[in-house]
Amino acid sequence: MIYRITNTSPGSGWSIILLAIMLIAGLQLPVMTIAFSIKTMSRSTFISSLVTTTIVATTDVRPALAKSAPATLLPTAEEDIGLIQEASSTLKILLDNWEKATVECIFADIPRELLEQKNKQELLEKASTFALFDKSTSVVSCKTTNRTVRDYIGATGKGPLVNIEKRMLRRSVVDTLDADDLEEYYTQVENFQRAISRASAATYAAGVADFDSIVNFNKGNPTDGSDSNLNQAKGAIRDASLDLEQIVRLLAARQ
Repeated sequence: MIYRITNTSPGSGWSIILLAIMLIAGLQLPVMTIAFSIKTMSRSTFISSLVTTTIVATTDVRPALAKSAPATLLPTAEEDIGLIQEASSTLKILLDNWEKATVECIFADIPRELLEQKNKQELLEKASTFALFDKSTSVVSCKTTNRTVRDYIGATGKGPLVNIEKRMLRRSVVDTLDADDLEEYYTQVENFQRAISRASAATYAAGVADFDSIVNFNKGNPTDGSDSNLNQAKGAIRDASLDLEQIVRLLAARQ
């Protein structure tokens, strides 16, 4: 901002002093505010202006610098408990629809016998009529997938199970419990944490180590046994679901 004084009379010394005070006060005044005539300004008028400038500088500028950001509000106990109940329902839905969540049958393979040299002419005929995409001449194959399961258990940062342990242990939630239930509650929370951690580790391994997640298999005929990482994850999720049911029961006892 550029300030100027339009008066050149002998009394303009007062104008210079007043301008200096305004600059020190840090006032962002437009040019026309400083452009005035000193001819009619008396000593008392100058003192009055000086007092006004001081008041403006101390009341308008400094409080604006002292403002702080508003505090972040935590969820209420009712909101946290509602999400814990939703997490319990989510695990039950996952277990009830396990095959849909873990098997993708979206692949169409050409029958092996059709690829033999003796069937070359037949293969060319079917290719010319686009019959290779007909179900009668193709075999639907599948792979296992861990993506949906990891979404459900909160491992990818999605869904109600994200940071669910923190909600369980929040002071406002614990305070809703009966004093006689505290020991059982903390035990169930610890059991849940261990089970969901096992599930997260097993589902991760299932995506890179399970044979059926890499090599296609015929629909309804998976080759991985019961010891696959995905099946181990299912067992861990079942344990976590049972623990979560008990946690919900304890939280509902006082409501």
